[in-house]
Amino acid sequence: MKNLIIALLFTLLCVSVQAATLEFASQLGEKQQPRLDKLLPDVARQMAFSSDGTKLIARGMGGTVVEWDFQSRQKREISHIHVKRWFAYSIGTDQMLARDADDNITILSLGNGDDALLTNGQYEIGSLSADSTLAVLSKGNNEVEVWQLTKQGSKTVENAGSARKLKVLRTSFPVRNGLMLSDNGRLIAAAEGTYRDGEGHRTAIEIWNATDERPMRVFNTGEILGVWNLLFSPDATMLAVDTQKNAQSGIRVWEIETGRQRLMKSEFEAYWTRALAFSPTSDYLASGDESGDLRVWDISEGESVIWETYPTGIQALAFSRNGEYLAVALWDATIQILHWREE
Repeated sequence: MKNLIIALLFTLLCVSVQAATLEFASQLGEKQQPRLDKLLPDVARQMAFSSDGTKLIARGMGGTVVEWDFQSRQKREISHIHVKRWFAYSIGTDQMLARDADDNITILSLGNGDDALLTNGQYEIGSLSADSTLAVLSKGNNEVEVWQLTKQGSKTVENAGSARKLKVLRTSFPVRNGLMLSDNGRLIAAAEGTYRDGEGHRTAIEIWNATDERPMRVFNTGEILGVWNLLFSPDATMLAVDTQKNAQSGIRVWEIETGRQRLMKSEFEAYWTRALAFSPTSDYLASGDESGDLRVWDISEGESVIWETYPTGIQALAFSRNGEYLAVALWDATIQILHWREE
């Protein structure tokens, strides 16, 4: 009987581990010698798949935004705009919100290259809803601006002149660590950082309903240095961040409605976990760190089901919307395209 129970447990474990798989599909870009003092200009800092999963949009560390075609493995520069700090991509309308080198906040249509000015100023970060009807911006102070762009997402660029600022949310602390809008445009997450003598660095995350004037929930991450990533799950039920404390990184996932912590991992060997990405089903979270460790976490089980190590650091991750691919951007300037399967 004891042997039977052990056999059943082993079978269940194998099924769990085999529920998600990754296989190499292709490589984009030519391998370069990584630099440790400063990342190469061609290393992808941010990535997003197109809605049909055939193209990959990537912003390099040097500020150039390119579009990779999977079949030809060729890239093209998709804009004359040099992205200074960040960009947000709307998968539903194939449009981008970005701060350029002149501190203009611009809406760009990747299909035809048209762009329009939304506003200007040194906004530290911003985000865009999946249908491009709502945007959020912050200058790194105690304010989050909520902008209504248009009711017709496909015409956002044409109608940028009619965009208006809906409201300004007053946060408890400066928005220094991240700002994210859920795909459906209903929720806003602001990662706020403080530093006090004797307490060190602390990060709190406020969750707002876009229609409210006060945060609906606050997650206090405690004494951590800050975060690289702040993201909602595709179904907008969870929030994920990376953490950093005592020169070791980690990850956390919360359930937004209840505030329950679904996943908490810490003391990774890497100083920073630089990349996070939810799977399209919201069942898994992929993480990539400076040590080259790529892990896929089963959120319901609270454990990693896949662990691969690359010879150089990981800078960005992105799942395709159709659930077929996971893109892994490495410090050697290549992007590894992996087949993703959930069984």
